[in-house]
Amino acid sequence: MRGRIHLQLRDRDGALVAERRATNSVMRGGAELVANLFTGDGVPINRMGVGTSDTPETDAFTTEALTNPPEPDASRLEGATEIALAPEEFTVSVDETHRLVKVRCHATLPESAAVGTLREAGLLARPDGEGDAVLYNRVTFSPISKNDDHELTMFWEVSFPYGDLQWMT
Repeated sequence: MRGRIHLQLRDRDGALVAERRATNSVMRGGAELVANLFTGDGVPINRMGVGTSDTPETDAFTTEALTNPPEPDASRLEGATEIALAPEEFTVSVDETHRLVKVRCHATLPESAAVGTLREAGLLARPDGEGDAVLYNRVTFSPISKNDDHELTMFWEVSFPYGDLQWMT
């Protein structure tokens, strides 16, 4: 699996303020999430989120959540840090040339959400939209300062290879 994100921060007039592109790391919990789909126990990816940490991933890939320090920490993001994704917001396509099935989705955090300095993003699975989330993947990027007059749109693409995958062993 390979994922990548394209972030666009725009002002009220629609002008591009900042842009980032990054490739993701799948968390161990995210791999378990996909594996659990085989047993019928999986929860679908249903949220996108952002956080404040640019700490590199460890070799264990066990980051459990995106970071938003407790109040009144000066680096805390103000407003919601996640946005829900409905199933119809995902598109699936097949790239036969490269033998990939691609899943794409995008969502926009409104002006009032995640105000502060962003350094990470991820796709999450939150049962029934509440409770503890499973962080499927995570990217870090150079800081983006999001003000309360900015919207942040995140475009995700996750690719799943198919065919003879012996090269992976």
